Amino acid sequence: MRGVVATFLSRLVMDFNNLYIIALGASPFQLSTVQALGSAADALVSVPAGWLSDTYSLKKIMIFGMLVQALSVAFYAFAQSWEWIIVAMILASLTMALVFRVQMILVVNSLPSGSRATGLGMRTTIIEAFSILAPTIGGVLIYYFGGISVEGIRPLYYIQLIGITVISIYVSLQLEDKRTSVATHIRSFLGQYNDMLRTGVGMKRFVLLQTLGSITWGMLMPFPMVYVAEFKGADSLTIGYMGTCMVLVSMFLAVPMGSLSDRKGRKLTVFVTRPFMYGCYLLLILAPEGAPLLLLIAWSMRGVMMASNAWTTITIEMAPPEYRGRWIGFTAFFQNLMRVPAMILGGYLYESVDPTLVFIIPILVDAILRMPILATIPETLKNKATE
Repeated sequence: MRGVVATFLSRLVMDFNNLYIIALGASPFQLSTVQALGSAADALVSVPAGWLSDTYSLKKIMIFGMLVQALSVAFYAFAQSWEWIIVAMILASLTMALVFRVQMILVVNSLPSGSRATGLGMRTTIIEAFSILAPTIGGVLIYYFGGISVEGIRPLYYIQLIGITVISIYVSLQLEDKRTSVATHIRSFLGQYNDMLRTGVGMKRFVLLQTLGSITWGMLMPFPMVYVAEFKGADSLTIGYMGTCMVLVSMFLAVPMGSLSDRKGRKLTVFVTRPFMYGCYLLLILAPEGAPLLLLIAWSMRGVMMASNAWTTITIEMAPPEYRGRWIGFTAFFQNLMRVPAMILGGYLYESVDPTLVFIIPILVDAILRMPILATIPETLKNKATE
């Protein structure tokens, strides 16, 4: 229930977040700096949040995280300048550490290894089915309220704030508690991470792989919708249709992709979907101004990648169940730490050099460096340690 409601509300406004920050007065470089500060906050809390996920009350972590999420949306809704979004972004990063990772651990631990990716795919299909029209509804509402501007986008945050508050209260009342004693773990905090890294093969290489991905893709994260609005002439309706196309493709392919991952392996599924991600961003660059159909095709290609939970499954399965919270926090720490300079560099390249570089560089690094590293990491499917 939380996944359905929270995803719908997120999709409603997600594609317009960065355009809202720009409309509040931020330059592209300032936009990337705001997001970098959010990643820095995520890095600071990732390790302790991951440790608490394995050793403390998951219900209390979820409730606190949902409160933080509501505060983040409130700062977006009532922002008077782009500086307000710094606080909103930091709070949103805390939400990622405290809510979304805990939620994913609960879901993954409930599924056996042999059908885990398919189960995640079914979950994605259900969630996406309720979110198909959310991006288009968001685009239509913004068009109705005056277009891509502060006052055109702001009402969507009011809607999101009300919805997040309601679903958070529901989850807080329904979620079952799970707690263990914190005191027995504090003295061996660092030792637990040493033990964790000795439990599997290739874990250190996977941390390198994740970190390298953050350096490259972090450079790109703030800019796709800003780019299509600024250079391709996309209005709020086109951006909304792009989001709906991505959700539609993701919904229809989620279960088949999950089944492929469970039958043929997680890594193969990643390799199959990667060209679609590269093609998506290359098509954004090559599309002429005033060609919305090509933008829709590009974002549909992105939906192929989004349909696959293979990368998430690999990430979680790298560690045994008793270490999953700490493992996710550990990898997230390095990811977000390196994303900080990457986003700032991306802002500089976008604003002062050539905006297409923030798309081209990540594709080259991913294809030439990251995918060969992934090929050396053991397949996690049917790994007994992941059962």
